[in-house]
Amino acid sequence: MTHRRVFAVQTALLPVLLAVALFGGPAASAQDKPIDKIVAVVGNEIITKSELDLQIIRMSMRNKVDINDPALRAKVLEEMISRKLILAQAVLDSVTVSDEQVTAQLNEQIRMFEQQYGSTQRLEQAAGMTIAQMKREFREDIRKNLMVETLQREKFGAIAVSNREVEEFFRAYRDSLPQVPEQVHLRQITVFPRVLDTFKDAARRKAEALADSLRAGADFADLAKRTSDDAGSARNGGDLGEARRGVFVKEFEEAVFALKPGEISPVVETPFGFHIVKLMERKGEAVRAQHILIRVQKTGESDDAAKQKLLALRARILAGEDFVVLARAESQDEATRNLGGDLGLLEVQQLGDDMKLIQQKLKDGEISEPSKITFERDYGFALVQLTRRISPHAPTLKDDYQRIMNFARIYKQNKLYLDWIGSIKNSVYWKML
Repeated sequence: MTHRRVFAVQTALLPVLLAVALFGGPAASAQDKPIDKIVAVVGNEIITKSELDLQIIRMSMRNKVDINDPALRAKVLEEMISRKLILAQAVLDSVTVSDEQVTAQLNEQIRMFEQQYGSTQRLEQAAGMTIAQMKREFREDIRKNLMVETLQREKFGAIAVSNREVEEFFRAYRDSLPQVPEQVHLRQITVFPRVLDTFKDAARRKAEALADSLRAGADFADLAKRTSDDAGSARNGGDLGEARRGVFVKEFEEAVFALKPGEISPVVETPFGFHIVKLMERKGEAVRAQHILIRVQKTGESDDAAKQKLLALRARILAGEDFVVLARAESQDEATRNLGGDLGLLEVQQLGDDMKLIQQKLKDGEISEPSKITFERDYGFALVQLTRRISPHAPTLKDDYQRIMNFARIYKQNKLYLDWIGSIKNSVYWKML
């Protein structure tokens, strides 16, 4: 839910709606709320009319349906009751989640909402409470939601379907299955512009100067907001939230886990640039850190060199050399190099904007000119080969088995889920009022 949609709801409801938007459930505390009508009781839990109304608002906005549709109300209430039933079963089955899991999920949800609002201050103003208050208010709801998700994952995470089940599903529902959208099979050879030493040295000097300022007493959060090239964390004073070992790249992880709370690292070089890291807190294998990132600027000269290298490779391919062999030898994209640059069969509508524009100019077997590709935190240039294009069509077992198998598995999961909910209803007290 975006902040524009949230502001479309009555301001008085915003603190409670915030809980729904963040955590998919009602606010944990009833403190300072007016007396509310109870619409359902499930085990030791209740569902109130205001909670139901807010979930209806959320569902109608997300799916763009009429908020006054009785069928929507019935569907939302049924889903809320089902989640309460699963929670009751999770309690009976002694499902537990760790405090670290709860904290990590809580921090992640709040950080996402801060990004949507643009700042911590705007989020706190909209919610009518501080971040610390939100964490206290919503912690128990987060725990309950994680218990529900854990039990669902244990019950249905490993559901598989046999070949016979796939074929039976296809025969029964082939006329109801959606059309397969346009697909393309692509390969790429990627070259990243080389960073010139002069620009790398300049970035390092800037990072060292900032480190000197911090050692002289400058405020880390203020400096991060003003100077860090990581826009996502800079707005929060460089705060990266809580993360476990294995999340960060090797050089960054080694630096942050070597620190004690409150300590600031020397300048650390990673593939993203130069970092200054401050450890805020550590709980076992989980840390919360701030950082300032100074990226290394690239130049037109280094871009030209990358494009010239790709032009030479393109000429070799057109002269008869194998694209796959050259991709394994020359591509700098670690994710696809060992696959001969193979990106697999992709739906056109799901491609990034860069790749969407490149592929639409190609016919089967053709290779693009060197083209700029934007990655999450970087860019490069690539030769893209279209090996085949598949037009939209009705699914068939021969050509679209994997897609049909996925639908069959979802169908089986849903059927088992409904049977499971039915069995819980027979063992847990519940009633709509």
